[in-house]
This record gives sequence, C-alpha cells and structure tokens, in this order.
Amino acid sequence: MLSTLVTSASIVAISLLFGAGLLVAWREFDLQRHVALWALSFMTAAIGHGLRIAGSLWITHQGLFALLAFQASISSFALLALGFRLRARRDSRLVIGCWLTSLLAIFALWYSQLAEWRTFSRIGTAAVDALMIAIILATLRRSHRTARVLHGFLALFGLCILSVGLTAWLARPGGILSNQAFIIALSIVTPTGMIGGGILTLLIVSADLAAELRHQARTDALTGLLNRRGFEAQAEVLLTGASRQQPLAVVIADLDHFKSINDRLGHAVGDDVLRRFALHLREELGTQGLAGRLGGEEFVLLLPGLNAEAAFCLVDAMRAGVPARFTSSHPALDQVSASFGIALLQPGDSWSAALARADAALYRAKHAGRNRVLLDDQTADQALA
Repeated sequence: MLSTLVTSASIVAISLLFGAGLLVAWREFDLQRHVALWALSFMTAAIGHGLRIAGSLWITHQGLFALLAFQASISSFALLALGFRLRARRDSRLVIGCWLTSLLAIFALWYSQLAEWRTFSRIGTAAVDALMIAIILATLRRSHRTARVLHGFLALFGLCILSVGLTAWLARPGGILSNQAFIIALSIVTPTGMIGGGILTLLIVSADLAAELRHQARTDALTGLLNRRGFEAQAEVLLTGASRQQPLAVVIADLDHFKSINDRLGHAVGDDVLRRFALHLREELGTQGLAGRLGGEEFVLLLPGLNAEAAFCLVDAMRAGVPARFTSSHPALDQVSASFGIALLQPGDSWSAALARADAALYRAKHAGRNRVLLDDQTADQALA
C-alpha cells in the first residue's frame, strides 16, 4: 500500500508541476485558450490521483473516492483533447459528447452498486481515455518530423492505456490476474504517460510561441502586411532559382499628402488610413504577389510573372480604386490618393537595385503631380522596345 501511495503522490506532484508550468506560460505570454485547457487537464489529473490517495486512507468512503477519481481521469483526457481541437480550430462536439456520456455512465454504475461496478468503471475509463488520445491523433497534422514523433508517442500511449483496461478485465473478481497486477500496470503506464505528455505539451507550446514570435518579427503590427524584414526574406525566395526566368515587377506605393492627414485629423485617423490602404492593396493583389509595408506611408509590392504592361495595368487599377476606400470612413478623406513607381527586374539585378529604381519612379510620380503610376526609365524603354 505504501508504494501505491508514493506512486500516486509522485503523479500528483508531476501533474501539478506541468499544470502550473502551462498555466504560467498561458498567463505570462498571453497564449491562446487551448494552453489553459491543457493546464486544467494536468490539474484535474492531480486531483484524480489525490482522490485515489484519499480512498486508500479513508476506507469507508473508498467507493465515492474511486467514482470521483474515475471521473477526474476522463475529464483530464477530455480537457487535453479539447485543447488540441481548439488549437486546430476543429469542432469539439464529439469530445464533449463522449465526455458527458462517460461521466454519466460511470455515475450510473456506481449508483447501481453492481458487484463489479469498479471493474467496469476501470475498463470504461481506459476506453474513453484511449478514445480521447485517438481524437488527438486524428486532430494533429503529420506535416513534419516533430509531428510524426508526437504521433508515435501518442499512439503508443493509447495502446498502453488500452492494455490497462485489458488488465482491469483480467484482474476482475474471479479473473486470471490479481488486483495487484492491475495496480502495477497502472503505476507503470500513468507516470510514464504523464511525464511524456507533459514534456510534449510544453514543447508544442514552445514551438507555437516561437512561431508566433517569428510571425510578429516579420509582420507589420498596424496593417498586418509583411514588414520590411519579412518582405525582403520572401523577396529573396522569389529572386532565386527558377523564379529568375520569369518577369518580376517591384512596385513602391506612397500615400499622397499623408503628413497633412496626421496633422489635420490626428494619428488615430492616420493609422486607420494606413490600415484601409493596406487592405486595399491586399485585396486587389489577391494571390498574384506579395505586399508589405516598408515604413511610414510607404508600401511595396512584388508581382511575379507580370511584364511591364501587365504590371502597369494592375497597379493603375489599384491606384484608381484608392479614393473609394475612404469616402465612407471620414468626410475629410474623400480626396485620399496614392502614387506608384514600378521597376521590372533586369538580368543581374539585386533586390536593392530593383527597389531603388522603383523608388526613383515613385519620386518622379510625386513630382509630376501625384496620384499616378510611372515606370522607371529602364522598364519604360523595355516596354517600348
């Protein structure tokens, strides 16, 4: 009995440690709700094993503590599965339905006071726990090596849980195994799965956090477009390999008289103008290229596969549609316009050289009266040739 209590106490401590770690990560890093569900999962597991300890110490209430421990185990795995479904933005009705149904079934077995209610509850709990693992497996994508390792661990853990259920059946009164054999199987599978699951869950949280930080480092917070760093990284991909065999247009866009908008209407209105303009660029561009914000009111587009004429037509349509984006947002914004400069990538060009020529075309568009699209000299000559 002492070894069982020590094992259960160790599992309680391990579960609380992982639960607290996930809870702190959720609060401190402002993570999504699925991390809080995972924290609750480990906390619930700790409660379940604490109830097992209580049942060993207070024999007169052992049946009630066993009932609550079974329900805590099911709830722990259900919360874990709910977290994975929420993380993947998948429907959770199956998890919730199985969870509630199994809780009611376990309660009905206990309330009926069947002679073998505990054996049936052990088997049912193992089956539901394994089902929750199967739902998690069906939710996860096997898109990279780490995901495949996680799949393998979860599949093995699910099989181990099923083996515990099988052991519970074989250790039933009159079975071929003793109750001690079931306790040994449970003592081996539970802490191993708890430690492995906790580590893998924390690794997933760390990977998600790293991915979010990478996204933030490459995304403009105000407009949601790529920032200069993120855009240049994507541009380098298009500037190498086979992509160099097709036309590639670099476009710089600049909102006309933007400083006066900030001065007259305030920076909140100016920020709204930037967001609306970014949305306009993104929607007009669609899947034809990349859009980014270089800084301030200056934006950049990359149009692969478009020659000078096609790029000019697309960009000029963007320019013509700018005022309509603002006519209903503020009465003083009915004259918002933008200027564009286009440069076609030339053989041997670097990204910075093409960007500089597009910027020169934009500068000429500004000095020619704004609200227009101009090609840089080399691109214009090429278009006329």
